[in-house]
Amino acid sequence: MGALFGTLSALGVGLGDLYGRRVALKSSYITVAASLQFVAIFSSLAAVVFVSSQFTLRDIALGGLSGFGMGAGLVTYFVGLGRAGAAVVGPTVAALMSVIPFVYAASTGATVTSGAAIGAVVALIGLLMVTGGRAKADAVRAGAIWAVAAGCSYGFALTVMITVDSDAGAWPGVSQRIVAFALMVPIAMRANVPLTAPSGLRTKAVLAGIFGGLSTIFYLVGLGFDTTSTVVTAAMFPAVTVVVGRMAFGDAVRPIQILGLGAVLVGVIAVVVA
Repeated sequence: MGALFGTLSALGVGLGDLYGRRVALKSSYITVAASLQFVAIFSSLAAVVFVSSQFTLRDIALGGLSGFGMGAGLVTYFVGLGRAGAAVVGPTVAALMSVIPFVYAASTGATVTSGAAIGAVVALIGLLMVTGGRAKADAVRAGAIWAVAAGCSYGFALTVMITVDSDAGAWPGVSQRIVAFALMVPIAMRANVPLTAPSGLRTKAVLAGIFGGLSTIFYLVGLGFDTTSTVVTAAMFPAVTVVVGRMAFGDAVRPIQILGLGAVLVGVIAVVVA
């Protein structure tokens, strides 16, 4: 069940990217991020009705702490993209946000069989192949620090969610999105971009936020079943993003990325079966 909800979490992120990217084509990624976080607050609140959730100040605080990491990760990720592009930033972020929660879970007593460990490594290698690309040396230097900062921030956000109580349900997701949105407000103001999507694109922005909020809920529910498989499968969302980009936007997909998708699939299957 952990693998199922982790996969749903990854799909939620991918679908959020699908609609968010459509908005970004006529707006800005900062506007998309702010809109997504705002709508995700309400989709997370709605989830409280359907998911058994116990309100505690500790778990709300942990969710908020996770939101700080999520918001910081988003900001540094976009700065990194501006400095070096996705070819440099993508693999670094994907690797760190996969490895950090996995290592934490393994070090705190989560069950990790040898098969699951091997599967996680194979999936990580595949993920690097999927998100990798060509880049000049100066681009690597310019974007490396921001990419590491983004990967560590995202990894921190996901790791904090591992520590919430299993009875917390959707409440940590609510506080996570509130804090993440609060961080986006001054950034949007500084960049002089609107917080809401342009007219005609707001439905897509709302859908991006709904799927973004659901991704966090699925992640939390999955953790209640199996930490290791949830962490590994949820971290595979960059592979989903590549597939979405190819199918919806006609993005070019190189042979190494196809091999990487295969490796991700094999690795995830190994984690689930182990």
